[in-house]
Amino acid sequence: MRFLWLPRRNWLLYPRFHFGDYPCIIFGVNATKSLVVVVETKDAGDKFAMTATRPIPFEARSGDYLAVLLRRLAATFDRDGRGVNSTIALLKCSSGRFGSCLKAIKGEAISELVAFQKGLRVFKVPPQSLKRTLGWAADQKWRDRASELFNPDGNRRNWSKSAAGAAVVALKVAAELFSSPG
Repeated sequence: MRFLWLPRRNWLLYPRFHFGDYPCIIFGVNATKSLVVVVETKDAGDKFAMTATRPIPFEARSGDYLAVLLRRLAATFDRDGRGVNSTIALLKCSSGRFGSCLKAIKGEAISELVAFQKGLRVFKVPPQSLKRTLGWAADQKWRDRASELFNPDGNRRNWSKSAAGAAVVALKVAAELFSSPG
């Protein structure tokens, strides 16, 4: 629903009512046992572009190390938050017998905490749902397909399997946000 009665000169002072009105930054986040990868993407509805990949190494030995991670993530999420819609797309840690380690779960929790503190929306995406996002051959893995789409030449800085996961999660959330009605 659009509200046209808002004065356009002061548009930063008012909440957004429609995603298509303003550019959107989606931070794709993937936590592993030793780092949190943040992929910054910009999406204006019809274009999806990765602008930066930031691996943030951390150790989960004590609260001091996690506080450092918290500060670094807060600085990363603040970096480009100048008057645009920012959203966090978080790749959930797997659970169960072959699940993620405790350190990765701590990294995911700190990422979610920072997003909450900054007032950003968080979309948690399970890794099982990524298979439908990219569309590929039955024998191909989603990380390989993500590398083909987002890093075809192999020249992207800081590219890794973790960055592939963060990029795919951001793409999935962007597709869901912009395909849903106003």
